[in-house]
Amino acid sequence: GDEIVQHSPDLNGLDLGFFNSLQSLTDCLSLRTLQDLIKGVLDEFENYEVYKLNRVFLSLQACMVEILNHAGGNGYKIPHANKERLENLGMLPPRLTCPPEVYANALHNLGIMERVAC
Repeated sequence: GDEIVQHSPDLNGLDLGFFNSLQSLTDCLSLRTLQDLIKGVLDEFENYEVYKLNRVFLSLQACMVEILNHAGGNGYKIPHANKERLENLGMLPPRLTCPPEVYANALHNLGIMERVAC
């Protein structure tokens, strides 16, 4: 069955993107001291490209929709939306919307549908 996603890395934007870049940084550079590490992290932060953050947050939003669609569980595959291709075509949205049926189903699963309708 579905597990609760309370501590899911799918919901942590830092885990989804920025920390992966930091991991790549530490794999590529020879960081010998704590000061080297701090400088490397600060440099990576300063040079992190905005389009990458947009992709991270779109992935986060897509995971949130899937969690709602699976009654709060994590029995879903992380959705892939060909973000790079859409970006190249100038069609990458700035944000995702939650489909009305997913939202209604989430309210139903929470047992508050009747209270909202009043």
